[in-house]
Amino acid sequence: MPHLTDIGGIIFYACLFIVLLLITRKDMFGLKKYYPLVKLCICSLLLCVLITACLKLFFSSPRPSLVLEHANVLTSSYDPNSFPSGHTATTLSIMTVLFLKAKEYFNNGNLIMGLAVAYAIMIAFSRIYIGMHFPFDVLIGGVIGMVSGVVVVRCLKV
Repeated sequence: MPHLTDIGGIIFYACLFIVLLLITRKDMFGLKKYYPLVKLCICSLLLCVLITACLKLFFSSPRPSLVLEHANVLTSSYDPNSFPSGHTATTLSIMTVLFLKAKEYFNNGNLIMGLAVAYAIMIAFSRIYIGMHFPFDVLIGGVIGMVSGVVVVRCLKV
């Protein structure tokens, strides 16, 4: 679970989308058609990170390990703030964009939609499982991510 949860972090997504942006923009491997989708994901990610960072500063809610005596923590974090879950928010923001645009960009749209949902659930569950978040943190992080994805898809025409 600690390794799975790392895939939901902003550092992973930043690296991934920088590479994807370069590959799709330069039409490497014939992937130029995905360039607008990559831009939507990046915009959704940025909006989500902005909202999440502001809420973390505003609420300053401690992580379970700082509040509960017997919390089993399987990883470490430099950020003592728990609310909302940034990993869940970033993952759901990208997965929401993929979910909403799957049929437009992929032949197997339903498969992509199913994988996006499964991946989002796994990341959200992992945040609770490793002891980094309370369930409410993950729930609100998911809502922030989904709202970010929907807003970007509806408001940006790429």
